[in-house]
Amino acid sequence: MEDKGLSLALHYRGAPRLGGYAHRLARLQAARLGGAYCRQSGKRVVEIKPAGQDKGKAIEEFMSERPFQRRTPVFIGDDLTDEYGFAMVNRLGGHSVKVGPGPTIARWRLGDVGAVRTWLQAGHVTLRATR
Repeated sequence: MEDKGLSLALHYRGAPRLGGYAHRLARLQAARLGGAYCRQSGKRVVEIKPAGQDKGKAIEEFMSERPFQRRTPVFIGDDLTDEYGFAMVNRLGGHSVKVGPGPTIARWRLGDVGAVRTWLQAGHVTLRATR
């Protein structure tokens, strides 16, 4: 269980056979909390989070504050939950980067975490367009 402040994430990466249980538990708990919270699935994780909030909304809020105003957003992610962030960054004319395989709306892709580190440290890794 990961306490994320306003949300909780139940990871089952280390015990994938418990995925069904994790999702049932999250569904029941989100229902008990009422409409203010919802369930969100990711890669071997399920979250209970405030309804109507996601990574895209967070990016939008950051970009309206100093020192981010009039800057180009860059968002890197590897999970289903990151698609909201990719959508917002695309809308804002920034750089959305998907790490690893799988369908995405991100404009760019890096193969793995090592490629991300190299790109951030040296800028020598070529980004591949996803389309």
